[in-house]
Amino acid sequence: MKPTSRVSRLYEVMDLMLDSVGDPLALKSLAASASYSSFHFDRIFRELTGFSAVEYQRKRRLRRAAHLLRHEPDVAVFRIAQDCGFPSNAAFAKAFKQQFAMSAKEWRDGGWRAYMDQQVGRDSDVSFFVAEPDNLEVILAPYRAPEPGTIAARITVRSLPAVTLRYQRFFGQSGAALSIACNDLIRHCEELDGVDRCAPWYGVFDEDPGFTGESEYCYDFGIQSDAVTDPHLGVRILPAGHYAVLEFHKEWPRFRSMYEDWLDKQTVWRLDSTRPHIEKVERDADGQWQGWLALPVKKR
Repeated sequence: MKPTSRVSRLYEVMDLMLDSVGDPLALKSLAASASYSSFHFDRIFRELTGFSAVEYQRKRRLRRAAHLLRHEPDVAVFRIAQDCGFPSNAAFAKAFKQQFAMSAKEWRDGGWRAYMDQQVGRDSDVSFFVAEPDNLEVILAPYRAPEPGTIAARITVRSLPAVTLRYQRFFGQSGAALSIACNDLIRHCEELDGVDRCAPWYGVFDEDPGFTGESEYCYDFGIQSDAVTDPHLGVRILPAGHYAVLEFHKEWPRFRSMYEDWLDKQTVWRLDSTRPHIEKVERDADGQWQGWLALPVKKR
């Protein structure tokens, strides 16, 4: 069933904005696609996200640029600025410094790590996951880097198929609050639609959480199931492609360890910032969580 609620229509518009991050923002066209006037669209968008549509897109453009500066070192800064929708190098330089308190060159030369540690927090990490609400210490525990090579040895690059997801979008939540919200959705779908307790669930983050403050977090969580009937859920397709996959069982590994122990040392693969980070989680026969983390990658 195609979702028809106000919120799900806005989800579709936001996905369109992400897909066209380098294009001019036509607020009137976006509003029309969601069946609103420009005034009402911007008001409702602000209520949902905490930002106007223009500010939300500007921040997403800058985070995409930050992502590319880190992971595409051979692409010129001016090209990244153009690809992310900035009309001139000067406009990009000014906006980037306002957002990240350093120049694009400083960011590329390693400033991204200082920003992640100082502005977002050392204990925040490039990861997201679901744990039972009565076992939140796993989420609240500080990040500990793995023994060198231990995570890399477990990672395999796979070609994953596309997945059509029914999902809820969460804004401005992370850590324990996000875990509890995701578990509430799981219980809601199990009780309302009879979703199997061992069904797989997917978490999706379109940007690097290490560069994203909590107030700007945008996280999708949902299920691949036609049985789910809630019209307030959105529909999105998780794209097929190559992903670096880390399987887990009765543990909660973090994307940050995949970055630091594998991706940052790669000579063959690099991150593909046009596709999302994906986590798949499901309960085993004993009720223990298992699944995998998947980083989108492409060959250098």
